[in-house]
Amino acid sequence: MVATSVNRQSLTNEYIVDSKVFTASILSQETPMPFIGRFGFRSGRDIDKFKQVNYKIGRTGVPIVLDNTAAFLEAEVAQSIDVVTHTLFIGRIVACEVLERDAEPMTYAYYRDIKHGRTPKTAATYIREKQAAKLNEGATNMDKYKCLMCGYIYDPDVGDPENGVEAGTAFEDLPDDWVCPECGAGKEEFEPVED
Repeated sequence: MVATSVNRQSLTNEYIVDSKVFTASILSQETPMPFIGRFGFRSGRDIDKFKQVNYKIGRTGVPIVLDNTAAFLEAEVAQSIDVVTHTLFIGRIVACEVLERDAEPMTYAYYRDIKHGRTPKTAATYIREKQAAKLNEGATNMDKYKCLMCGYIYDPDVGDPENGVEAGTAFEDLPDDWVCPECGAGKEEFEPVED
């Protein structure tokens, strides 16, 4: 048996409720942050997460990501528990496979401590960082901003020309749907950079 907690507002939650199946990919430590961001911080309502990603269809019909995956578990939902903001899905494993025997699995501690990754605000494990709130109080329009998820720095003097943002665009003036070009995190996952 395996359990996973999924935010009730996510498209993934809807898919699991409807299909009664899910898969869990065990990523390798070498997984690049943009790949983590694609699946962890972007919504399938906004992008096709599987575009240009290698995957296969599992025994239950669920897609299984192959890129950067050390192993996977495929499960059928045995029980769902509503925990207010999230659904706890308890699944019976129907298939599993090690894809890369030499790959070191990425634990949450490795992601947080070594890769300096952060948890999105919609995650069950999210804890608001007091420092980020404190920094936001004194922010000015032309400050540089750092992505809390991957460390990308948005510099208003440079902008984000690859995504149509001209140099001289203040962070506050970025479109609401602008996302980190490295990991796909939304604007709410950025904080001003201290000089």
